[in-house]
Amino acid sequence: MNNYTKKFDLILAIPLLLYIAVIIGLILSAVVKITPETILSVFNNSAIWNSAVRSFVTSIISSLLAILVAVPAGYILSRKRFFMSDFFDSVIDLPIVMPPLVIGLCILLFFSSTDIGRFLDRGLVQWIAELTGQKTNSSGLFIFNVGGIIAVQFVVGCAFAVRVIKSGFDELNSQFEDVAMTLGATPLKTFLKVSLPNTMPAVIAAAVITWARIFGLFGPIQLLCGTMRFKTEILPTTIYLEYSIGNLNGALVVGVFMILTSIITLTIFKKIGGKTL
Repeated sequence: MNNYTKKFDLILAIPLLLYIAVIIGLILSAVVKITPETILSVFNNSAIWNSAVRSFVTSIISSLLAILVAVPAGYILSRKRFFMSDFFDSVIDLPIVMPPLVIGLCILLFFSSTDIGRFLDRGLVQWIAELTGQKTNSSGLFIFNVGGIIAVQFVVGCAFAVRVIKSGFDELNSQFEDVAMTLGATPLKTFLKVSLPNTMPAVIAAAVITWARIFGLFGPIQLLCGTMRFKTEILPTTIYLEYSIGNLNGALVVGVFMILTSIITLTIFKKIGGKTL
């Protein structure tokens, strides 16, 4: 490698180094502000623990639902050509490129202004209660309720899951499936025994990256569910609440915790499936 090549590589590396410095600087600016007393106060706050548990539970449920939809959807979009398949493939990407607040607004309007949405939100609970002869005081399932958190997370996360899993099926040689069916395997058996096992790294990677994406959602959840402590509060809204009452250090502790969670998630993603996509 001559001197000209080294200089050229160094010039190209400068923007990378500057951007990395910016990211590290931003993270350190939050970390250095945290004190042991602040950490202790956050750990002693039952509301923050409650929001942390709700964040993990809702995001895990939403990720599992997304994977259940994304596996068959990704397979169909990868392997089959049908009427309007290109249109469906484009629609799947809409939650990825749409502003999150717009997604939240659309979900809010669906549950509040359409007959199907109102039934799913409030009428379904009342209908079940009438069938079972029980009384209910439920205000609904989605608007200003935990179900709304899961609904928003699912809508946003499923698009990422479908895209990652479809990429996994795209990279799998379809000749393996053709051989299996030639030997007498049914389409279902071929899918379960050949297609799915060979794309499992992509499925796991989709689950991890989907969870990472929806774990930090704020805007659309705030719009649909509000920020009610011990009811709809999650970690992103905890940061908002703590900052709004002047507890900047508490907000920083929660923020750093979410940063560490993101780093761990990204590491798992790269180890499990990042290199295969």
